[in-house]
Amino acid sequence: MAVSFKDAAKFIGIIIVACCAAIVCNMFLNYDIDLRAIADAVEGEAAQTLYEALKLNNTVVCAVSGVCLILTAVVMLVFYIGHYIEVNAPKFGVLKALGYSDISIALKCAVFGFCIFVGTAVGVAISWAIIPQFYAAQNDNGGLLPIIGINFHASLPLLLIVVPTVVFSMLSVCIAYFRLKQPALALIKGNARRERNVKERKDSDRSFLSQLAVNVLRERKSLIFFIAFGGFCFSSMTQMGVSMRDYASDMMGIMILIIGLVLAAVSLFLAMSAVVRGNSKKIAMLKVNGYSLKESGFAVLGLYCIPAFIGFATGSVYQYGLLNIMINIVFKSFDDVPHYSFDWTAFAICFAAFIAAYVALNFAYVLAIGKTPVKSVMSE
Repeated sequence: MAVSFKDAAKFIGIIIVACCAAIVCNMFLNYDIDLRAIADAVEGEAAQTLYEALKLNNTVVCAVSGVCLILTAVVMLVFYIGHYIEVNAPKFGVLKALGYSDISIALKCAVFGFCIFVGTAVGVAISWAIIPQFYAAQNDNGGLLPIIGINFHASLPLLLIVVPTVVFSMLSVCIAYFRLKQPALALIKGNARRERNVKERKDSDRSFLSQLAVNVLRERKSLIFFIAFGGFCFSSMTQMGVSMRDYASDMMGIMILIIGLVLAAVSLFLAMSAVVRGNSKKIAMLKVNGYSLKESGFAVLGLYCIPAFIGFATGSVYQYGLLNIMINIVFKSFDDVPHYSFDWTAFAICFAAFIAAYVALNFAYVLAIGKTPVKSVMSE
């Protein structure tokens, strides 16, 4: 079998994203269903205002978090499957040469929907562990509303576990099918790259290393996208988590911020891991030919800071645009909703944290490669 459950288990980033999405959506959707069930029992202007505010809170959190997390999962799935096919191109090329059709090979990639199943199932389970505390916090409203009891709604596991698993499995097959539409010989040769000889005269080191840095970016365009996406996730999720504190309860604000920080850390870590794994042999070869670890690391990884910062800027614009539309446009008729504006303080703090994390990961990975025997690196 060309693709196994073990391969799908490596998509840890998507599992974490799916888990976080299921936690937030299951909690708020379950509460929203139970909240709407007491609509007829809400009496008085103050109670009605609180009731509408709670419904608004549920809508904002689910819409903002859900949209962001779903888009993140889709983009990560597209990259992961593309990267998986690129790395295993010879294997798929052999299968095509043996007579297997594109669709028969692509159907094996449906197993990648397994990571969505695992993530959403774990997320729903975690949310049910938190729901009692969540309902208790929501019921602490001074007696304006009736006590809302916890009820299990069978439609939610179907919506949050089964449907995403089926949809992402089908999406995986479609992505793989279009990535495999090339001749078998091209797939077989696709991963057979020869390392270039990097011996150059010392007086031309600077121009050589600069040219190498540019060539590294050109060779692995998928890695450029992934590192930019890592910056995008870090920027959007951390700033959105901080900004949401004014539009949700304290408990929910903290939970959203924690989820944002987890996703930011995971996305940046996975992005840097992919970049370093994709270029570890180049760093090892430069080291063998007399270049210092600092020179090697900068030449191979230095220019990736450009797409990383572009991704961070794009993530800032995205989270501002999404929250601005949801709060200042969609819910502008509600008088009790605070006006949303761009938080420059949060931007500065998140940007400083991103730079520190990016530099630390670069340094740690390059140092690790430097300590790894060249034979071990080249045999991977």
